[in-house]
Amino acid sequence: MHLPTYLIGEALRKGRRVPILQHYPFTAEPIRLIYPSKRHLSPRIRAFIDLLVERWQHQLPWE
Repeated sequence: MHLPTYLIGEALRKGRRVPILQHYPFTAEPIRLIYPSKRHLSPRIRAFIDLLVERWQHQLPWE
């Protein structure tokens, strides 16, 4: 089972959990947004999407 660090980060830091299988590749799934057609996309939603892309482009906020 692969768990995100925002759920088990503290346990890892305190040694209550240890990472295993670190040498095996893990393909992360992308985060997806579902919204109505671009034709009717409000400026607020477009700005929110742009903000998420900008902030999460290099690293997820909970890592």
